[in-house]
Amino acid sequence: MLALLVVAAAQILPLASGERPTLSYDPYATSQAAVKLLALTLFLALFAAYVNTDARRELAARVIVGVCVLIALVGIGQTYIGKALWQRGSFGPFVNRNHFAGFLEMGAGLTAGLLAGRVARRELAVLYACAALVLCAGVVLSASRGGLLALMAAVAFLALAAWPASARRERRRLQGLIRAGATATLGVAALAGAMFLVGSEGLVQNLAQLQTGDPTVALENERFSRREIWGATIRLIEDHPLAGVGLGAFPYAYTRYDPSAGAQRVEQSHNDYLQILADAGLIGGAIALLFIVLLFVRGFLAVQTRDRRQRAVTLGALTGCFAIAVHSFVDFNLQVTANAQLFLALAALATPARSEEDHPEQTRVRRRRATRQPESHEE
Repeated sequence: MLALLVVAAAQILPLASGERPTLSYDPYATSQAAVKLLALTLFLALFAAYVNTDARRELAARVIVGVCVLIALVGIGQTYIGKALWQRGSFGPFVNRNHFAGFLEMGAGLTAGLLAGRVARRELAVLYACAALVLCAGVVLSASRGGLLALMAAVAFLALAAWPASARRERRRLQGLIRAGATATLGVAALAGAMFLVGSEGLVQNLAQLQTGDPTVALENERFSRREIWGATIRLIEDHPLAGVGLGAFPYAYTRYDPSAGAQRVEQSHNDYLQILADAGLIGGAIALLFIVLLFVRGFLAVQTRDRRQRAVTLGALTGCFAIAVHSFVDFNLQVTANAQLFLALAALATPARSEEDHPEQTRVRRRRATRQPESHEE
């Protein structure tokens, strides 16, 4: 994230003369994006510095689950109670149903990880199960196809990630396989139960539109075509491959590639991966890829801990991060401040500082090397 700040600073420097002296198409927009990125970086640093013990990490996970359930209940209430006042759909406090679904799916991944870890008491496990059902119901009612896809991907990810964590020894492989199957069954049951209990005509219509592929059938709140936006964004990236058009400057550069001749108002590419390539070029794309690799590599290392509570929180946070990473292929959730903050909080929970107790073999090697060093003698 600090590296992206350096890229933003380089994009607003007057490196040339003429009509556009900077790499950014709009230096002011890039400076504002840099300020937001700096705030998010400080948030991540403060969260990781303060939530630094197992007790605090577990408490933070419970608070996040509670907030997500509250947001989901707001959206569900809009559907069943607030029909007279709110006709657009189940968005909760968001202005877009996809961002509402993105927020909930991260909470659902964290909740599922806490359930799969089997660290909670029976009464608390029942509450977590109810929370997972409420979060899945909120995603279903949002009628977000990307949200449903992300939830399904999160279930598969959790089932695969939970198995090696519990099958480090040969005699426990069968137990790990059973746990992975139970995790997948639990996730599918939560999705099926949510769809059965609340239903979603909007989701059915969206899926039907996806099957027909008719571009003339537009959703009520979507007056654009993602395929057209992605095609124009790819052409923009081809013309600015190295450093991009500037962080936050995408809507100003996109107008030259807009196939709708200004009929659509496009401010994001509706794909966070294409967005970072458009904004910061291959340099920004490499930085983003490094962020993702570090997150999941360190997360999978942390899952190998012997502490069951820490493993459950880490696995749940990593599942939530994976869900939003999948959803980011078809939307721009990480450009919404609330969703970006939740993602960074989960990233901090998924990458705790490793202790010597978690890796006793490495500790023994270090101690053995220390004993081999010759002692110093005073003359």
